[in-house]
Amino acid sequence: MVIDWNSNQAYSCPQCNHDTVGTVSSWLVYTCCNCGTRFARFPRLQRVLRHVGITCEFCTQEHPVPVDGKPFGFLRRRHTGVGQDEHPVEAWLYDTDEIPDHRNRVRYRNTRSNRAEAMADLAWWRSMFGPVEDDLSPVLAVVADDQFDKIYGPGLTDEQTSQLINGTLEVYGVGILRPYLAPHRQRGQFYADTDTFTWGLIAPSGLEGIYTKAAPETLAAHAPQL
Repeated sequence: MVIDWNSNQAYSCPQCNHDTVGTVSSWLVYTCCNCGTRFARFPRLQRVLRHVGITCEFCTQEHPVPVDGKPFGFLRRRHTGVGQDEHPVEAWLYDTDEIPDHRNRVRYRNTRSNRAEAMADLAWWRSMFGPVEDDLSPVLAVVADDQFDKIYGPGLTDEQTSQLINGTLEVYGVGILRPYLAPHRQRGQFYADTDTFTWGLIAPSGLEGIYTKAAPETLAAHAPQL
C-alpha cells in the first residue's frame, strides 16, 4: 500500500517522520528505510508512478574502498528497520564485466555488521580474482571509525574539531584482514582480525581502503605487521 505523503515535510516519512528522501519529486513513490512504508504525493496514481525504493542520502552514500589507491569497490550503510540504531554495511564491487550497463557497473557482494567485515568481503574477492588468483596473503585495512565522537572526542583540540567538521581530517582504525585457513569451512574467505586493530587514529581524509604492502605514511606507525 502507498500512503499519502505530506509535502510540507519534504524529506520525512509520513509514517515515522524518519528523514528518508534525498531528492524530492511529487511524481515518484518512495520507500522509507526506517519502517518500510511506501508513500507518494499522489498515492492514487501509484500504478503509473515510478517506484524508486530507498533514496535517503544516508543509506545510499557510497564510501570508496580502493586497493593500494586504485578503484576497487565501495561500502554503503543501510538502516536495519524500525527502532534500530545499527546500520549494517553493504560491500559492493566495481563491475569489470564488458557489459557497460550491467547494474550500473557495480556488483553487490554482502552485508555485514560493520565496515571492517564488509571490507574483508572485498579483500576475499580480490584474492579470488585479483592479479594473483588464490592469493591468501593478509592485507591491511584502513577503516573509518564510525564509533569515534568527532565533535567531543577525547583529547581533541579546537583546530582538530574544526577540521573534522569541514572534512579535511578523518578518524580511522588500522588492522589486518586475514583468510580463514583449512580445515575451516570458510577457508579462503577473509575476516577482520579484531585483535590487530588500533582505533581512534586521526589523519587526512580519503585514506580508507585496502593496502597490500604498507599503510599510508600518516598511519604507518600504527599499522600492525603482516
